[in-house]
Amino acid sequence: MPAKTKKGELVEPASRSAEQSSTAELLSARQLAELKKPLAPNRIEHRKAKFGTVEYLPTWDIIQRANEIFGYGGWQRQIVRLEKVFEEENEGSYNVAYLCEYRIVIGKIVHEDVGFGAAVNYPEPTAAHEKAVKTAVSDGLKRCFRALGPQFGLTLYAHGVSREVEEYQPVESRKATDKQIGLLYVHLKEHELREPDLLAYINLKMDSEYSSLKEISLRTASRAIDRFAHEGKSFAQEIKRAAQNI
Repeated sequence: MPAKTKKGELVEPASRSAEQSSTAELLSARQLAELKKPLAPNRIEHRKAKFGTVEYLPTWDIIQRANEIFGYGGWQRQIVRLEKVFEEENEGSYNVAYLCEYRIVIGKIVHEDVGFGAAVNYPEPTAAHEKAVKTAVSDGLKRCFRALGPQFGLTLYAHGVSREVEEYQPVESRKATDKQIGLLYVHLKEHELREPDLLAYINLKMDSEYSSLKEISLRTASRAIDRFAHEGKSFAQEIKRAAQNI
Protein backbone atom coordinates (compact mmCIF):
# COMPACT_ATOMS: atom_id res chain seq x y z
CA MET A 1 0.00 0.00 0.00
CA PRO A 2 1.26 3.55 -0.69
CA ALA A 3 2.63 5.30 2.39
CA LYS A 4 0.57 8.19 3.75
CA THR A 5 2.05 11.34 5.23
CA LYS A 6 -1.20 13.16 5.89
CA LYS A 7 -4.78 12.67 4.88
CA GLY A 8 -5.14 12.32 1.14
CA GLU A 9 -1.43 12.66 0.33
CA LEU A 10 0.04 9.62 -1.40
CA VAL A 11 3.74 8.98 -1.62
CA GLU A 12 4.89 6.65 -4.35
CA PRO A 13 6.65 3.63 -2.84
CA ALA A 14 10.24 3.12 -3.84
CA SER A 15 10.90 0.11 -6.01
CA ARG A 16 12.02 -2.77 -3.79
CA SER A 17 13.36 -6.29 -4.10
CA ALA A 18 11.83 -9.29 -2.35
CA GLU A 19 15.23 -10.15 -0.86
CA GLN A 20 18.35 -8.17 0.01
CA SER A 21 20.22 -9.80 -2.89
CA SER A 22 21.28 -7.42 -5.63
CA THR A 23 19.65 -7.53 -9.04
CA ALA A 24 22.97 -8.69 -10.52
CA GLU A 25 22.86 -11.84 -8.37
CA LEU A 26 19.31 -12.70 -9.39
CA LEU A 27 19.57 -12.35 -13.18
CA SER A 28 21.58 -14.29 -15.73
CA ALA A 29 24.62 -12.82 -17.51
CA ARG A 30 22.59 -12.65 -20.75
CA GLN A 31 19.72 -10.82 -19.07
CA LEU A 32 22.08 -8.29 -17.47
CA ALA A 33 23.82 -7.73 -20.81
CA GLU A 34 20.46 -7.06 -22.49
CA LEU A 35 19.39 -4.63 -19.75
CA LYS A 36 22.62 -2.65 -20.09
CA LYS A 37 22.17 -2.07 -23.82
CA PRO A 38 21.19 1.47 -24.88
CA LEU A 39 17.61 2.03 -25.91
CA ALA A 40 17.15 1.50 -29.65
CA PRO A 41 15.78 4.71 -31.26
CA ASN A 42 13.36 2.73 -33.46
CA ARG A 43 11.47 1.61 -30.35
CA ILE A 44 10.67 5.18 -29.31
CA GLU A 45 7.32 6.63 -30.35
CA HIS A 46 6.23 10.27 -30.29
CA ARG A 47 2.98 12.05 -29.65
CA LYS A 48 1.93 15.65 -29.70
CA ALA A 49 1.14 17.20 -26.34
CA LYS A 50 0.04 20.65 -25.25
CA PHE A 51 3.62 21.50 -24.29
CA GLY A 52 5.48 19.97 -27.25
CA THR A 53 6.30 16.44 -28.41
CA VAL A 54 6.64 13.59 -25.91
CA GLU A 55 8.87 10.54 -26.38
CA TYR A 56 7.59 7.29 -24.89
CA LEU A 57 7.58 3.50 -25.15
CA PRO A 58 4.13 1.99 -25.88
CA THR A 59 2.82 -0.64 -23.49
CA TRP A 60 2.99 -3.43 -26.07
CA ASP A 61 6.70 -2.70 -26.58
CA ILE A 62 7.40 -2.97 -22.83
CA ILE A 63 5.64 -6.36 -22.67
CA GLN A 64 7.39 -7.64 -25.82
CA ARG A 65 10.84 -6.61 -24.54
CA ALA A 66 10.15 -8.21 -21.15
CA ASN A 67 9.30 -11.49 -22.92
CA GLU A 68 12.49 -11.27 -24.98
CA ILE A 69 14.73 -10.68 -21.96
CA PHE A 70 13.06 -12.75 -19.23
CA GLY A 71 11.18 -15.30 -21.32
CA TYR A 72 7.49 -16.11 -21.65
CA GLY A 73 6.36 -17.03 -18.16
CA GLY A 74 9.61 -15.68 -16.73
CA TRP A 75 7.90 -12.67 -15.23
CA GLN A 76 4.50 -11.83 -13.77
CA ARG A 77 2.45 -8.67 -13.38
CA GLN A 78 -0.29 -7.82 -10.92
CA ILE A 79 -2.70 -4.99 -10.22
CA VAL A 80 -2.37 -4.67 -6.45
CA ARG A 81 -5.00 -1.94 -6.12
CA LEU A 82 -7.13 0.03 -8.56
CA GLU A 83 -8.92 2.98 -7.00
CA LYS A 84 -11.19 5.61 -8.47
CA VAL A 85 -10.05 8.86 -6.88
CA PHE A 86 -12.27 11.31 -8.73
CA GLU A 87 -15.48 11.38 -10.74
CA GLU A 88 -17.49 14.37 -11.88
CA GLU A 89 -20.20 15.15 -14.41
CA ASN A 90 -20.26 18.73 -15.61
CA GLU A 91 -22.88 19.80 -18.16
CA GLY A 92 -22.77 16.52 -20.04
CA SER A 93 -18.98 16.07 -19.83
CA TYR A 94 -17.41 13.41 -17.60
CA ASN A 95 -14.11 13.66 -15.72
CA VAL A 96 -12.65 10.55 -14.08
CA ALA A 97 -9.31 9.71 -12.44
CA TYR A 98 -7.86 6.42 -11.15
CA LEU A 99 -4.78 5.36 -9.17
CA CYS A 100 -3.27 1.94 -9.87
CA GLU A 101 -0.82 0.29 -7.49
CA TYR A 102 1.09 -2.14 -9.70
CA ARG A 103 3.64 -4.90 -9.18
CA ILE A 104 5.96 -6.89 -11.43
CA VAL A 105 7.78 -10.04 -10.32
CA ILE A 106 10.85 -11.45 -12.07
CA GLY A 107 11.95 -14.52 -10.18
CA LYS A 108 12.77 -13.16 -6.72
CA ILE A 109 12.86 -9.54 -7.89
CA VAL A 110 9.81 -7.46 -7.10
CA HIS A 111 9.19 -3.89 -8.21
CA GLU A 112 6.13 -1.84 -7.19
CA ASP A 113 5.00 1.61 -8.24
CA VAL A 114 1.85 3.71 -8.63
CA GLY A 115 0.29 4.76 -11.93
CA PHE A 116 -2.24 7.53 -12.53
CA GLY A 117 -4.81 7.88 -15.28
CA ALA A 118 -7.33 10.61 -16.04
CA ALA A 119 -10.03 11.19 -18.62
CA VAL A 120 -11.19 14.79 -18.97
CA ASN A 121 -14.28 16.10 -20.76
CA TYR A 122 -15.51 12.79 -22.19
CA PRO A 123 -19.05 12.83 -23.64
CA GLU A 124 -20.16 9.62 -21.90
CA PRO A 125 -19.10 7.94 -18.63
CA THR A 126 -18.22 4.45 -19.90
CA ALA A 127 -15.58 5.77 -22.27
CA ALA A 128 -14.20 8.05 -19.55
CA HIS A 129 -13.80 5.20 -17.06
CA GLU A 130 -12.25 2.93 -19.70
CA LYS A 131 -9.71 5.57 -20.71
CA ALA A 132 -8.74 6.45 -17.13
CA VAL A 133 -8.40 2.80 -16.03
CA LYS A 134 -6.31 1.80 -19.06
CA THR A 135 -4.05 4.81 -18.62
CA ALA A 136 -3.54 4.16 -14.90
CA VAL A 137 -2.72 0.47 -15.45
CA SER A 138 -0.34 1.21 -18.33
CA ASP A 139 1.34 3.96 -16.31
CA GLY A 140 1.80 1.58 -13.37
CA LEU A 141 3.32 -1.11 -15.60
CA LYS A 142 5.76 1.33 -17.22
CA ARG A 143 6.79 2.84 -13.89
CA CYS A 144 7.59 -0.61 -12.48
CA PHE A 145 9.69 -1.63 -15.47
CA ARG A 146 11.60 1.63 -15.76
CA ALA A 147 13.46 0.65 -12.57
CA LEU A 148 15.29 -1.89 -14.76
CA GLY A 149 16.98 0.79 -16.81
CA PRO A 150 17.20 2.09 -20.40
CA GLN A 151 15.66 -0.98 -22.07
CA PHE A 152 12.38 -0.03 -20.39
CA GLY A 153 12.51 3.71 -20.98
CA LEU A 154 14.27 5.04 -17.88
CA THR A 155 16.32 7.41 -20.04
CA LEU A 156 13.10 8.94 -21.40
CA TYR A 157 12.05 10.14 -17.97
CA ALA A 158 12.92 13.41 -16.32
CA HIS A 159 11.25 14.48 -13.06
CA GLY A 160 8.74 11.65 -13.37
CA VAL A 161 7.34 12.49 -16.80
CA SER A 162 8.28 11.35 -20.30
CA ARG A 163 11.07 13.39 -21.83
CA GLU A 164 10.00 16.30 -23.95
CA VAL A 165 11.51 16.87 -27.38
CA GLU A 166 12.22 20.57 -27.29
CA GLU A 167 9.94 22.72 -29.37
CA TYR A 168 10.14 26.35 -28.42
CA GLN A 169 6.99 27.65 -26.88
CA PRO A 170 6.74 30.24 -24.08
CA VAL A 171 6.08 28.43 -20.80
CA GLU A 172 3.01 30.46 -19.95
CA SER A 173 1.40 29.57 -23.29
CA ARG A 174 1.63 25.84 -22.59
CA LYS A 175 -1.72 24.60 -21.35
CA ALA A 176 -2.20 22.30 -18.35
CA THR A 177 -2.07 18.62 -19.25
CA ASP A 178 -5.00 16.22 -18.76
CA LYS A 179 -2.99 14.54 -16.00
CA GLN A 180 -2.53 17.85 -14.17
CA ILE A 181 -6.22 18.67 -14.51
CA GLY A 182 -7.10 15.21 -13.16
CA LEU A 183 -4.85 15.76 -10.13
CA LEU A 184 -6.43 19.15 -9.49
CA TYR A 185 -9.89 17.55 -9.53
CA VAL A 186 -8.67 15.00 -6.96
CA HIS A 187 -7.41 17.77 -4.66
CA LEU A 188 -10.59 19.81 -5.09
CA LYS A 189 -12.76 16.85 -4.13
CA GLU A 190 -10.56 16.07 -1.11
CA HIS A 191 -11.01 19.62 0.24
CA GLU A 192 -14.71 19.88 -0.72
CA LEU A 193 -13.99 22.55 -3.32
CA ARG A 194 -15.37 23.04 -6.83
CA GLU A 195 -13.66 23.98 -10.07
CA PRO A 196 -15.18 27.52 -10.01
CA ASP A 197 -13.67 28.03 -6.53
CA LEU A 198 -10.13 27.37 -7.75
CA LEU A 199 -10.71 29.43 -10.88
CA ALA A 200 -11.93 32.34 -8.76
CA TYR A 201 -8.72 32.17 -6.71
CA ILE A 202 -6.49 31.97 -9.80
CA ASN A 203 -8.33 34.84 -11.53
CA LEU A 204 -8.07 36.99 -8.42
CA LYS A 205 -4.34 36.38 -7.97
CA MET A 206 -3.41 36.63 -11.65
CA ASP A 207 -5.96 39.19 -12.81
CA SER A 208 -7.08 36.65 -15.39
CA GLU A 209 -10.46 35.53 -16.72
CA TYR A 210 -10.23 31.74 -16.88
CA SER A 211 -13.55 29.92 -17.12
CA SER A 212 -12.22 26.36 -17.17
CA LEU A 213 -9.21 24.47 -15.82
CA LYS A 214 -8.48 23.47 -19.43
CA GLU A 215 -7.51 27.10 -20.07
CA ILE A 216 -4.92 27.55 -17.32
CA SER A 217 -1.21 27.29 -18.08
CA LEU A 218 1.01 24.33 -17.30
CA ARG A 219 2.98 26.47 -14.84
CA THR A 220 -0.17 27.64 -13.02
CA ALA A 221 -1.44 24.05 -12.73
CA SER A 222 1.95 22.86 -11.43
CA ARG A 223 2.00 25.60 -8.80
CA ALA A 224 -1.54 24.79 -7.64
CA ILE A 225 -0.77 21.05 -7.41
CA ASP A 226 2.39 21.81 -5.43
CA ARG A 227 0.52 24.04 -2.98
CA PHE A 228 -2.20 21.43 -2.47
CA ALA A 229 0.46 18.79 -1.80
CA HIS A 230 2.48 20.86 0.68
CA GLU A 231 -0.04 23.24 2.25
CA GLY A 232 -3.28 21.28 2.03
CA LYS A 233 -5.89 22.80 4.31
CA SER A 234 -4.33 26.26 4.49
CA PHE A 235 -4.30 26.55 0.69
CA ALA A 236 -7.88 25.27 0.54
CA GLN A 237 -8.91 27.98 3.01
CA GLU A 238 -7.31 30.65 0.79
CA ILE A 239 -9.31 29.36 -2.15
CA LYS A 240 -12.56 29.37 -0.16
CA ARG A 241 -12.01 32.95 0.98
CA ALA A 242 -11.33 34.06 -2.60
CA ALA A 243 -14.46 32.31 -3.86
CA GLN A 244 -16.60 33.93 -1.15
CA ASN A 245 -15.37 37.39 -2.14
CA ILE A 246 -16.39 37.03 -5.78
